[in-house]
Amino acid sequence: MIKAIFFDIDGTLVSHETKRVPESAKEAVRKLREKGIKVFTCSGRHVAEFKNLPLEGMEFDGYILLNGQMYLDENRNYLGGQSFTKEATDSLVEIFEKGQEPLVLVNDQGHYINFVSQKVITALREVSTPIPVIREYQGEELFQATAFYTMEEEEILEKHLHKDLKPARWSNKGVDIISAYGGKASGMRFFMERLQIKQEETMAFGDAHNDLDMIAYAGVGVVMGNGCKELKEIGDYITDSVENDGVVKALKHFRLL
Repeated sequence: MIKAIFFDIDGTLVSHETKRVPESAKEAVRKLREKGIKVFTCSGRHVAEFKNLPLEGMEFDGYILLNGQMYLDENRNYLGGQSFTKEATDSLVEIFEKGQEPLVLVNDQGHYINFVSQKVITALREVSTPIPVIREYQGEELFQATAFYTMEEEEILEKHLHKDLKPARWSNKGVDIISAYGGKASGMRFFMERLQIKQEETMAFGDAHNDLDMIAYAGVGVVMGNGCKELKEIGDYITDSVENDGVVKALKHFRLL
C-alpha cells in the first residue's frame, strides 16, 4: 500500500509551456491527502521561489527542497537540512569570488549570484525563475549552488568540484551543486523515518536528471512523458507529459484514484 508520494515540481507538477499546474494534478493532490496518503514536494527549488510558482491552493504534508538539502513541515517551518562542509564551502566561495564563471550561492534565506551573463538569463527564463541579486559572500552557511554548464561541459565542472560536492542537473543549461552525501532520496528518507513509512510504501514522480536517485529509491518510480532518457531507463512506469495530465493518469493506473 502506498502511504507517501513525492513530487518533483518543475516539469512534473508545473508545466513551463503553460506556466501552470494542470487542474487534474491539483485535484489529484487534494484527493490523495483526503485519502490519508502523505504528499510531499521534492524539488531543487528554495522555498523563497514558491511565490513565483503557480501552486496557489495546493497544500502538502512537507517540503523537500534544494535537491534534498532542506526539509520543511506542512506550514513551511524548518525541520532540518544538510549544509556544505567548511572545505566544500571554501572551494565554492573561491570559484564565486574569482568571477570567471557565473555561480549562484544558496543559503537558508535565498539565492545570490556573482555576476549575470546571457547564459544565466536563458537558463533561468526556461524555468520561470527571476535573476538572483548580485552581491558578495557574507560568510553564511550554504546549502546549494547553481552553475551554468551544459551537459557536454559537465566533466569540466566536475573537475572543479570538491570531493564533498556533486552535480544535480535540472536542464541542459543549468546544474545545481549539492552535498555528495545528499540528494532527493535523502530527503525522502528524512520524512519516511519521521513518519515510519517503508520504502515499498512510497511513490515518486519526476522528469529530470536531478530526480534519478529519487526515482531509483522509491517503491514505485514514475517518470513523466516529458522526462529525460536516463530517467526513463530506470523508472518503473512512464506516464504521459505534464501537459497531458500525466500525474493523474499514473495515479489512476496504480488505482490510487
